[in-house]
Amino acid sequence: MSRLSILAVIFSASAVLAADDPNATARVATYDKEIKPMLDQSCISCHGKDGKKPKAGFNATTLEGLEKGGKEEGKGITWGDPEKSSLYRLAHLGATDRDHDMAMPPKKSKNEPLTTEQLAKLKAWILAK
Repeated sequence: MSRLSILAVIFSASAVLAADDPNATARVATYDKEIKPMLDQSCISCHGKDGKKPKAGFNATTLEGLEKGGKEEGKGITWGDPEKSSLYRLAHLGATDRDHDMAMPPKKSKNEPLTTEQLAKLKAWILAK
């Protein structure tokens, strides 16, 4: 596929998304600038790095994957409700209760959990439905 074709697909998808959801453009911009970099540090090694099958079916490499969630904990993001968003719930456990079975990243992981500041950013992003 040529670069021009790829750009056309991205532009078309963005236009459709923006038409369906007026906050979509801001959501994607915040994801690209703030959310993705922090998740890349804490989540990506187990949930989608280098084309490997993501653990628990949770693909953290794309916004679509984050929204969908994994096989076990339901929808990754429920816009407007962080507590119903498995991404936030499990990251919060990882930061506040490392011994919990569902804490992400797990205690045995070499990855660091999100900081309090990063959790606040993630929560605000999800709330900004």
